[in-house]
Amino acid sequence: MHEARKAVCVPLSRSVEIGFVPRDGWNKYALCRRQLTWFTPDCPYYGRVLVISASRIENIDRGPDIIIRESKLRRPELPDRTGQLHLIDRETYHQARPEAWEDIAGEDPELQERWLKIMGLRGITYDELFLTHCANHANFIDPVYFIREENQTVPYSIAKTTHICSACLEFFNIIGSRFQKKLVVPCPGAVLFAGMAANRYYEVVQPG
Repeated sequence: MHEARKAVCVPLSRSVEIGFVPRDGWNKYALCRRQLTWFTPDCPYYGRVLVISASRIENIDRGPDIIIRESKLRRPELPDRTGQLHLIDRETYHQARPEAWEDIAGEDPELQERWLKIMGLRGITYDELFLTHCANHANFIDPVYFIREENQTVPYSIAKTTHICSACLEFFNIIGSRFQKKLVVPCPGAVLFAGMAANRYYEVVQPG
C-alpha cells in the first residue's frame, strides 16, 4: 500500500492501485495544514485510516463509504462575486468552518503571491481568491448551486480548478457528507499530485 506522506490526495492518482492516509497524516504537509483544519474530532472519520483503492478490496467485509468516478456534467450555473458573498454570509457556513481555516493572515504573503503567479491568475488578490475558496465549501454545506437527480439535491463545485482549494474535503466526504452524491472539481493540488483532470467534474457517491 502506498502511504500518503505529503498531500492526502496522492492516493487518488491512477498510478496508485491502493493507498492510505494514516491517522496522523492530515497535518503533516505544511502546504495544506490550514486547509485540513476542517478535519476535526467532530468528523465521523476522525482518528481512522483512510484507504483508497482502484478496485474492491475482497478481504474487507464491507463496501466502500465513497465511490469517486468521472462525470460528464458540463459546467453548470456558477455564482458571481455577489453570489459567492451570499454563500459565505449564511449562518450554516459560519457554524461549520474552523477558525484556523480563515487565518490566511498567518500565511506568508510572498507564498500567496507566488501561488497566484503559478496559477496564472492576474488582476486578483489572494483575499479575493480566498472568497471563492470559502464559497465553494459553503455550497457543499448548504447548497444554493445544485442539480436534482432522482429527487435528490446534488451540490457541485462553483469554480474552475485554479479557483478551488482543498477539494479533498469534498472528495473524502469531510464536507458535504449529508448528500448522497456531490459533483466535485479537483483543486490544483489534486491535479498536480494525483493527476486528476483540471476543470472536470467528478462524482462522489455514497453507495446505498
